[in-house]
This record gives sequence, structure tokens and C-alpha cells, in this order.
Amino acid sequence: MRIVVASKKPVWITLAAALLVHILLVSVQTNRRFNTRFVRVWLLDSVAPLEKLADLGFNGIGRIWRGYFALVGVHGENQKLRSENDALKIQLARQNEEVLEAARLRKLLDLQNAGLGKTVVARVIGRHPDPFQSHQTVTIDKGQVHGVQPDTSVMTPDGVVGRVIYAANLFSIVQLVIDPQSFVAGMVRSSRRQAIVKGNGSREMELDYIDDDNDIKAGDQLVTSGMDRVQPKGLPLGVVTLVGARKGLFKAVKIRPSVDLTRLEEVLCLIEHPPEMIEPLELAPAASNSN
Repeated sequence: MRIVVASKKPVWITLAAALLVHILLVSVQTNRRFNTRFVRVWLLDSVAPLEKLADLGFNGIGRIWRGYFALVGVHGENQKLRSENDALKIQLARQNEEVLEAARLRKLLDLQNAGLGKTVVARVIGRHPDPFQSHQTVTIDKGQVHGVQPDTSVMTPDGVVGRVIYAANLFSIVQLVIDPQSFVAGMVRSSRRQAIVKGNGSREMELDYIDDDNDIKAGDQLVTSGMDRVQPKGLPLGVVTLVGARKGLFKAVKIRPSVDLTRLEEVLCLIEHPPEMIEPLELAPAASNSN
């Protein structure tokens, strides 16, 4: 078997020729200045786009990375600002509510100083309308410890609210003037005619008795007469809204309470009447039920 070995002469010849060309170039460059502008331009045009692409890539990634952390920081800052803004809104709402409460308490203080007698301010903490019997009552945070007793008059600067029908040590139940079992001695402010005003279970009251109803009309104001020994004299009681046909001996008269009983928050309890309280008026038999 014959083994053929390839000749290495062509390789050596090629290397020798390349070395010779290199030596010639070096010698020529040392003897005279060789113009390499074309080569440099070619290299710059070839390599620069690659460098630009690499630069854009690295810079883009850097910007995205920095932008990500910047967005994370902005998001956290926005969350903090949003929380602070919500807290400020809540604080502002509470301050506005405190201002309104202070205004209401100032009116109650003015009423306390009106010479009605000894009073105590109470807060309404519950409302208990009876859907079956239409009873209308509220719970207040004052009781016997504070001097509140059954038949204590309850009012606001706008007028009569009702009377206490049950007093515990620290809390009391107030029967509103719109309760069907509520009777208040009143009178027409303009004519001074005596009247009995009762609740009807709705948001209105009605006349149960009046001396003479011939001249009563819509718009007439009713005030307490003080003759039931519960409500002091002269408190706003309501305004006549409707005068209808007679129902038995008296006309059907609807009365809107002076106090918005759906928005009660603070009330004034008259725990001691002034000594000049006038004598009581005999009310209808139904009014004698204390509870």
C-alpha cells in the first residue's frame, strides 16, 4: 500500500511572498509618506455603524433601566402623595364638621342663656321609629345622673323636639312631637288662640283642639303656651301648612314642625323649669298617658 504525502512547498512559497510584500511596504513607508486615508475612511465607514448600533443598544438599555427605577420611584411618591391627600381631605372634612358642630352648640348656648331654666346639652345617639305603631322616638346620651327625668322638655334653637318618656341612669328616650301619642299645649302666635297639637306618626302634626278655628289659615305659626307644664311658653312649635274641611267639631289642620326632626344631632334638655311656670291646661284624655 502506497502512502501519498502532500507537498508543503506551496505553503512556504505563500508565506515567503507575504513576508516580502510586507518588507517592501515597510521600506517604502520609511522612505516616503504613504497615504492611508482610503484605508482609514473605509475602516471608519465599516466599523462606525457597528459602534453606533452598540452605543444605541447600551444607551437604550441604560435609559430603560434608569427609567424603570425612576418610574418605580415616581409611583411610590405618587402613592405617598395620594395617601397624604386623602388624609388631608379627611382632616378637612372633620374640621368642617367640627365648625358646624361648634355653630350648633353656640346656638344651644344662646338658648341656655335665654332664661328658660336649668338645662343640659345632650347628643342624639339613636333613632327608633316603630314601623307597626308609627312611634317616633330618639335616644340621647343623658339620663338621671345628669338630671334628666320623665317629662323633661327637649328642644333645639329652632323649637320643640319632644319630651322624655323614659330616663335611665346615663341615657333617655325622647318622644318626638310627631309621635301619635304626643300632645303639646300650643297657641296661634297671631291670634293667641289656645290649641292642642298632636302628632300623627308622619312628618307632620295636626290640631286636636282649638278655641276657635274660623280664622286659622295656612302660614300661621304656632308656639307653646306653657300650659302643659312640660314645654316652656313661647317656643316655636310649627307652621300651618293646610286647612281642610271640618272633621267633627274642628277643621282638619296640618302643621309642619319647626324643627327638622330627621336631622337631630344635639338637643337641649330642660331639667329645671323657671319658678314662674304658669298653671297647666287640662289636655285630652289621650295626653295623660306618660308612656
